[in-house]
Amino acid sequence: MPKKTAYLSSGQFAGLVGVSKHTLYFYDEEGLFKPILVKDNGYRYYSIRQVETFSVISSLKDIGMPLDDIKQYLNNRSPEQFVTLLDTEAEKLKRKIDELSTLYTVMEEKKKLTSETLKHELNEYIIEETSPRYYYLTEVSNVLDTKAYYESYQRHYSTLKSKTRRSSWLEGLMVPTSEITNQLTRYKGYIYTELETPQHSNFKLNGNPYLVNYIRGDDEAVLDGYRDLKQYALEQGYGIGDYFFEDLVLDELSIKEYDKYVYKLSMQIIGY
Repeated sequence: MPKKTAYLSSGQFAGLVGVSKHTLYFYDEEGLFKPILVKDNGYRYYSIRQVETFSVISSLKDIGMPLDDIKQYLNNRSPEQFVTLLDTEAEKLKRKIDELSTLYTVMEEKKKLTSETLKHELNEYIIEETSPRYYYLTEVSNVLDTKAYYESYQRHYSTLKSKTRRSSWLEGLMVPTSEITNQLTRYKGYIYTELETPQHSNFKLNGNPYLVNYIRGDDEAVLDGYRDLKQYALEQGYGIGDYFFEDLVLDELSIKEYDKYVYKLSMQIIGY
């Protein structure tokens, strides 16, 4: 086992901590992390005792602390300052972990949604059985009014974020079936986010069968899709439930053209 006072060349130390020699030279020039010894020939040498210090510097940099701030701390370091620094950065790291956890959850939800969509043909009516669902809803006074929709969208995400501290969600649109008529100049709807538990929900649906259809197209195609769901349900002798649900399942993340987006439209049915 090497002695802790043994000197390591810049190449040896760089290999030990997993960086390039250029990084060590840069840190030295910036006054951030200096070798323990510089010989007359300019060769830099480091000590094994410096590994932990370098690891802390790297960790602080990785979680977003600017190099100037790290340097300022090192120039004024003390045990008390070190405890304060770790408290502050630990809180930042916790927030970062929460953000990454949220991102992972959204990615998994999006992957599941996309994979499920690929299993179905377009314009093929299917029945889905569901368990009770919990939602957070925000009303949109007129879905066809861009300004009204945008304001509701902002309010929806702002409220959800304040309630849950989560910054990203998948959302859809819930529309009362009574709102969709042949001649539409306006109709009310609700931006919705489905939640796993009732804790932050403001709306619950009991388990019901849903008539489902996947369609491709733009906003006009969606409105036609609502009407087609209604018509098909009536032809099959089903009663019409209270709400349509609209989910954009294949969007610009996987489809280039706006008019080729794929929507999942569903509607509660009675008497199935």
